[in-house]
Amino acid sequence: MAPDAVFAQDDAQMLGIETRARVQIGGQRPAIIVRPRAGVKRLGVLLKAADTGKTIRLKAGKIRLGSSKELTWSQAVGTQKWTASFDVQYQGGKKHQFSITLETTVFPKIASKLTKADVNLEERFLEMTLNQPAGKVDVQVIGDYGKVIFKDTQVFAGEKPGTPLRVDWEQPKGVGVLKIDLRAWSEFGFWVGTEVTPFEVQIPHEEVVFEFGKWSITASEAPKLDKTMTLLSDKVRRFGGLVKLQLYVAGYTDTVGSRGSNRELSEKRARSIATYFRHKGLKIPVFYQGFGEDALAIQTPDETKESRNRRAVYVLSASAPAMQKSIPRASWKRL
Repeated sequence: MAPDAVFAQDDAQMLGIETRARVQIGGQRPAIIVRPRAGVKRLGVLLKAADTGKTIRLKAGKIRLGSSKELTWSQAVGTQKWTASFDVQYQGGKKHQFSITLETTVFPKIASKLTKADVNLEERFLEMTLNQPAGKVDVQVIGDYGKVIFKDTQVFAGEKPGTPLRVDWEQPKGVGVLKIDLRAWSEFGFWVGTEVTPFEVQIPHEEVVFEFGKWSITASEAPKLDKTMTLLSDKVRRFGGLVKLQLYVAGYTDTVGSRGSNRELSEKRARSIATYFRHKGLKIPVFYQGFGEDALAIQTPDETKESRNRRAVYVLSASAPAMQKSIPRASWKRL
């Protein structure tokens, strides 16, 4: 083919122009990539933003036949349309000028949002969100005996950032969920890994009876906590090698007395119970919190004696219990 005929071909095709049009913060930058079909002596590109008129100049020196060159630039998060004006001189001396239009988008670094409260263990699904259009989610569910019980890839259709993405799973009868591992992909191939550990078990126990207005554990009540300690130790031995367990002790009162004093009293009692377990050799992190009469088990009028409201809850979990009716605050204190 004669040289003039070669250079008469489409200019963009002659330069082998490609674009890296979708990137994320912290990764690669937007780029014009050239893979010329003839040696290039020099290349200049003037980018002009369609909305603001802002210009960016890009340039390259010699580009050999068979090689490639990336011309990159910085861009803020968002989508920008450009007019790209090319000024190229080939090795043989031929010069060409032409323009193309292109569009580039910079996304925030991909991130997901998923908490224990977003996991429905009874109905076996969770809802998470991404800050980029959704592509797919790889999900792996670990059973409470430490083995994978479910593995799947669930495909989405580019749902907008922030849209709840429902991920379902199946599990054998009688097997609980220890943790769920996920890898969420945007439709542009970026991914983020996340893990949620919904494992949580309330430890059954006999309630400790405290003297009126007191929080010290009497010798007569200690055997109740010793029995509970045995249950705790068994659970820690079973699950402690699979997840990092923590104990949460919540205290409650009835409605006799002021709300503020009841909250303080219940917290002191919860701390006493937590301290007892620690002194008995419980090695895992222990947290406590008092809710007083703010989360009654049995609704009663004010100044009502009700033994069922003078209680404590012991939760063995990999993370803080989700806020709910019985746990209206998340102000846990570490022992």
